Amino acid sequence: MPPPIVELARLQTENRNLRSANIDRVSTQELCKILNREDSLVPAAVEPCIPVIAEVIDALSERVRNGGRVFYIGAGTSGRLGVLDASEIPPTYSAPPNQFVALIAGGDHALRHAKEGAEDSRAGAEADLEALNLNPQVDSLIGIASSGRTPYVLGGLSYAKIFGCITVGLVCVEPSAVGDEGNADYLIAAVTGSEVVTGSTRMKAGTATKLVLNMISTGIMIKLGKTYGNLMIDLKATNLKLKQRAKNILRFIGGSSCPQSDEELEQILEACRGSVKLAAVTIVLNVSVADAEDRLQQNKGILARLFEEEEEKIQNLHLQNGSQDEGLVLCVDAGGTSCKAVVMSRDGGLGMGTAGPCNVSNIGLDAATSAISEAIQEALNASEATKGRPFQSVKFLSAWVGMAGYDRPSMASLVDTALSELLRLPLGERLRVTTDIDLLPATVASQLDLDSVIVIVAGTGSVSMSYKRNGGGFQRTGRAGGWGHLLGDDGSGYGIGREALRRALYSSDLYRMRNKSGVITDTGLPPLSRAIFQHFKAQYPKCEPDDLLSTILVPDSTLHQADDATLATTKRIAGVAKLVLSMADSDESARQIVDAGTASLAQLAALLVQTQNIDPSISGLILAGGLTEDNQFKARLLKAVEERCGRFKHVEAVSQPAVAGARYMLHYSTQSAADN
Repeated sequence: MPPPIVELARLQTENRNLRSANIDRVSTQELCKILNREDSLVPAAVEPCIPVIAEVIDALSERVRNGGRVFYIGAGTSGRLGVLDASEIPPTYSAPPNQFVALIAGGDHALRHAKEGAEDSRAGAEADLEALNLNPQVDSLIGIASSGRTPYVLGGLSYAKIFGCITVGLVCVEPSAVGDEGNADYLIAAVTGSEVVTGSTRMKAGTATKLVLNMISTGIMIKLGKTYGNLMIDLKATNLKLKQRAKNILRFIGGSSCPQSDEELEQILEACRGSVKLAAVTIVLNVSVADAEDRLQQNKGILARLFEEEEEKIQNLHLQNGSQDEGLVLCVDAGGTSCKAVVMSRDGGLGMGTAGPCNVSNIGLDAATSAISEAIQEALNASEATKGRPFQSVKFLSAWVGMAGYDRPSMASLVDTALSELLRLPLGERLRVTTDIDLLPATVASQLDLDSVIVIVAGTGSVSMSYKRNGGGFQRTGRAGGWGHLLGDDGSGYGIGREALRRALYSSDLYRMRNKSGVITDTGLPPLSRAIFQHFKAQYPKCEPDDLLSTILVPDSTLHQADDATLATTKRIAGVAKLVLSMADSDESARQIVDAGTASLAQLAALLVQTQNIDPSISGLILAGGLTEDNQFKARLLKAVEERCGRFKHVEAVSQPAVAGARYMLHYSTQSAADN
């Protein structure tokens, strides 16, 4: 049947865009801004289509699982985008080359050269599809036409619909001829509006088309088990880039069970014919390649399902043997410098594990949860109660995760969800998520004569918090400082290092100006400045006193490639604090810097004492952070706090908050059981 007559001028994609009417008379920079602003509107046009897209993914994935094919059909830009998406599926997901098939009006020649008139033939689409022997029971067709009126696409949808296949229409206008003809079981209309260059649908309409096709094909692959979480688990390691990615994935999934050397992993991948999914099963379950293949086949190739089944078997075995993880608690101190996990059983036995930095605001949620998983697995391996058991097979009675960066409102809900899924515990009594600092009052929770607690943290950064007694624990009531290294952190390792470096840089400037006239040599630097120069010279031999600043900020372009540049510089500056502390008794400049730092920290505590009506005589003072482990610094800090706040009833320096948190949880759970 002929398509309904649609005037081009009535299509949204053909309307003139008033926002770009003068684009040929603006600066190049403004031209780019106009293009970018228009492109930014595309995701909003796609979002209303998501319910239909989800239905398409569910319908098509079951057909593909049963051996079906997905056909894309389009002309011009739409056809080329279909070819692009279909051609990316096999190398990305190790899918069969005929699983996603793209047809373009005019054939492959039209990919590079426009073939006039090809898109106007409905019969051409019918002939192209007829040659492919469609199977209506499992095959599906997606007709792509930005204008919604391309005859080649309309003909293809009509043929596939009559034949009995599932059909999908993807257009960028509404209403459309695709919708009016009624041959699309599912109609996705991402209305992107007028183009920057009128009628150039390779732009916004093309971007929307690519987003939708990516969503459909990726969704189908995920449903088929081609990913594990968000990892591309079904890739085949066929080149150097993919081999490295494969090894990284195996290390993440295998954890402590995974061989760490590249050579061992390459041997495993070779035995598994380059299949990362197969290699993951052999590593995690410690089974042969043949056994791994059988298990994957039984679970339809879905790795998560296979592991869940194995986990259930392990749990049932432990239940049969009387091991029910009863009373096992977990506490994680996910700090900015390192992540420390403690697993503790009711008899007091514990296992400890450590991983890398875990400030979720700095390294992101994925990296933070990965570090937490690594630390927990190490703690489980170190505990007699759980030695040798994979993390996912252990059920905790309760868990407490104190995470640096958690107090950012934008992060809290994301972290809550991720940790609840990771630990398989509901938020509430069984899973508590707080900032890492909130773990510290647990150290003195059993001392019921303490009404309040002031916490002072002096590590790389600094902050002070106040807590009031609330039942068996403490509830935070106030916070002072903790503004970060750009605006605050006085009294921290960074603050002390920064002030010492300022003095050294002043001496460096003076040295440079005087040295030109031959008045002094580098040995004429003040003791602290000379020690700082030697500190950097030992690490970076190219360091010179007349250019100390460059060494501090960018010591060597080849170093810290894997680190965030700001984080690396912050650590480098904070690293000077240890040197300053070692000279505080012998050097006046170093003593002044330390005293100024402790005074700043004491002032934070005094602010909380005054504003929160805290009586030190019935309250505790908790010190934490790397600087407080230095006895000299701790003594100076306590003196400064006493001068400004008075004497606290109880003072304690905490070096292992996770142990204190675990003991608190164990005591609390035992007490609750007794009360019940």
